[in-house]
Amino acid sequence: MSSLSAKASHGSHEKPLYSSSTSGKFSQPQIQHRKGLLGTLARHQIDGPLVAILTILGTYTLFPNSFAKKFLFFQEYDPTTNTYEKSWEDLYFCLFWVTAFTFLRATVMTYILMPMAARLGATTDRSILRFAEQGWICIYYSCSWVLGMYCIQLTPTWNNWFVWFHTDQFFDSYPLTALPVITKYYYWLQFSFWIQQMFVLCIEAPRKDFLAMISHHLVTVLLIICSFLLDVTTFGTAVFVSMDLADIVLSLGKCLKYIGMPDSICDPVFACFMFIWIYTRHFLYGHIIYAWTVYAGEYYSKTTHYTIIGLLLVLQSLMFFWLWSIFRIVYKMFASKGGVVDDRSEDEEETVTAPEHVHHNTKQRR
Repeated sequence: MSSLSAKASHGSHEKPLYSSSTSGKFSQPQIQHRKGLLGTLARHQIDGPLVAILTILGTYTLFPNSFAKKFLFFQEYDPTTNTYEKSWEDLYFCLFWVTAFTFLRATVMTYILMPMAARLGATTDRSILRFAEQGWICIYYSCSWVLGMYCIQLTPTWNNWFVWFHTDQFFDSYPLTALPVITKYYYWLQFSFWIQQMFVLCIEAPRKDFLAMISHHLVTVLLIICSFLLDVTTFGTAVFVSMDLADIVLSLGKCLKYIGMPDSICDPVFACFMFIWIYTRHFLYGHIIYAWTVYAGEYYSKTTHYTIIGLLLVLQSLMFFWLWSIFRIVYKMFASKGGVVDDRSEDEEETVTAPEHVHHNTKQRR
């Protein structure tokens, strides 16, 4: 669920990542971090989480029944129904995966995606870093969307592949105090991911759309928390799958742009993204808002009912804000008779930012 971020820039004013020497060494981007504690956290997104992860895994290996078990597994399991009940101890699992996602993101970006970007043709600090960021998003959302679609199809809410949801079935199994194993893990992994996304936004140098993004993430996290407290995780799963698909195509299109793919490839991907955005984030998500507005009043107080409506509409208003940016991109594309150019990239004031770990000596052949 991300906004349109800046398109790849291949201008000659940026320092190339490849040195001119014959050694073919991979030169790391020039980095500027926040100052103070946030900067320290940004510089240690691999080694810091790795120590915590190894400590928990090592403790569990040596002492299987120790406190470390709570970080790795849910506790309230009912073998007769193969479900997990809600428990405040689930927060330990969330904390572990916030740490794990921080480690995984930084590691995959540094040691896989950044060298890959250089091999595929990204030649500047900015383009190689942005490729890595969007590549990680593409990988994560591809996995989460497939798993989310599987989970939603286990519920009576699932309709068909044209209109995904039965709006009158969201409360069919209310209250959902126990979740199937796969759904429980999916939902808490998603929650952990969004907490980690907020963490990344806060520790890394802010960009032009920081306010819109942090607002979006905050509303998303609040809706997830409310779905837990109100026992309506089916609504949350529906929101997840209706949002994630567009991000897969968007991040893929950005990656193609960052490595210099021609407009004949990038423009069709953008057109596909625009269609998916409107279909999933406005048409399908509109069904979710309708379902809550019409049916939730039977189960909750007016205060709760209207508070959730407000949060859902705030999220939708942000989607319309970014849809307007998409239309502006399309207009500029036709007006200039050129390829897709991100609406906010021309005047974006940003500094290439990445964790300290990207300074490690990574070698890459031409």
